Amino acid sequence: GPMISIWLLGGLLGLCGALTYAELAAMFPRTGGVFVFLREAWGRPPAFIYGWSALLITYPASIAAVSVVFAAYLKRLFPGLPIPENVAAALLAVTACSVNIIGVVLGARVQRAFTAAKVAALVALVGFALISSAGKFENFSPLWAAPSAGWQLGALALALAAVMWTYEGWSDGPTLSGECRDKKRDLPRALLIGTGMVTLVYILVNASYVYVMSIPGIAASESVAVDMAERTMGQYGGLFVNLLVLASTAGSVNGMVIAGSRVSFAMAREGLFFDVVGRVHPKLQTPANAIVIIGIVSAPYCLLGSYDQLIRYFVFISMIWYVMTILAVFRLRFTRPAAERPFRVPLYPVTPAIFLLAALGLLYQLYHENTRDSLIGLGIIAVSFPTYWIWRRFHQK
Repeated sequence: GPMISIWLLGGLLGLCGALTYAELAAMFPRTGGVFVFLREAWGRPPAFIYGWSALLITYPASIAAVSVVFAAYLKRLFPGLPIPENVAAALLAVTACSVNIIGVVLGARVQRAFTAAKVAALVALVGFALISSAGKFENFSPLWAAPSAGWQLGALALALAAVMWTYEGWSDGPTLSGECRDKKRDLPRALLIGTGMVTLVYILVNASYVYVMSIPGIAASESVAVDMAERTMGQYGGLFVNLLVLASTAGSVNGMVIAGSRVSFAMAREGLFFDVVGRVHPKLQTPANAIVIIGIVSAPYCLLGSYDQLIRYFVFISMIWYVMTILAVFRLRFTRPAAERPFRVPLYPVTPAIFLLAALGLLYQLYHENTRDSLIGLGIIAVSFPTYWIWRRFHQK
């Protein structure tokens, strides 16, 4: 009960966030996403600071964290791989950048292919669990047990933070607003349908884990999906999950490269980054320079960090920008009440307020549980203040 509830709560909070972002994306259908929202609501300095942290922390560390997982599973599939895992992770990040430099259409096709493959594989994983003799409904009993000894609120907050990160794709969608066909309708619809489908898939997959493995079995497993697949699919289960993880992580990295490059591209177009980064390649018609930048910054993260370390660096900073973006909806409703809003967040102000309160609570807990890495992230943000002043001093536009 509590485990599935965390996934359900993460999905509901993600839906609240997606609905709120959808209003902003429909109001400002321009490439850049959160960068554009912050600039419109709070002005250029906060937008610059967001872009700074997105370029140096959140997107590169996210790309690296997922690339490290890809490399670990690649090593399982090919134990004799002659290169270290972290180098393989960096190569994935560079490859994803190269694909998206070659063409927007190619990058989109790769993204669709990986997305279809991982959704199909996850559905298959659930299907095999349902028909397997290894599953037991008794594993769901008791449905709601008392907390174990030593349980703390901080553990719940960290679990919820990790779950919310797995849903975080909805926050990347608005970076592509300027590249949609129907800018005011497509993105809100994609955010709603996508977040709802992902929530359903995640809950079904985790319920399948419980059905086959039981809670003690999940706790004792170092690779839950592999162990479950081996029980339900036999000797090919491990291979199936390896391929699933490779497709899932490669697709995630590709998507984050697309989203992250659009932030620095939008910054450059606003005169808040080097002009060359805001140029579209004359032949390939892609923001090639912006993609190169995100690749250059991501590769060292891949080489230097483990999965857990990388998550700690960027989750806290990401939550700060969630708070600022949700507050932007309240501010714009007050300062621009007559502005055109093709999509309005339902049940305003309740829906954004729910996500805002959850984000503030997680910020507090993450700082309390992981003060050192939180301060490192805050330090990088602090450096952006004099950087913005210097930039404005020498690059007036």
